[in-house]
Amino acid sequence: MEKFSSEYFRKLANDLKFEVSDEEIEELKKDFIEVEKQVELFDSIDTDNVKEMVYPFETPTVFLREDETGEVLSQKDALKNAKDVRMGHVHVPKVVK
Repeated sequence: MEKFSSEYFRKLANDLKFEVSDEEIEELKKDFIEVEKQVELFDSIDTDNVKEMVYPFETPTVFLREDETGEVLSQKDALKNAKDVRMGHVHVPKVVK
């Protein structure tokens, strides 16, 4: 079986509970081939004398500022434009079944 055959993508889609058309499979093939080329490029880089990094940021983060309280809205002002307010909170319709 070819590495990125139509059957490969149909099985993958089936395993993931997706439906894919023939056109989508062709696009996926192109995308996977492109990603494979990029991985091969990374694999070709000589890293023999490169020391491994455990943590990518050697210097501590020092550019963060201290939090300072600025202008604060009252709860009444924050809720005045809400369509439905219940017990001091914005009420929204349920969106998850």
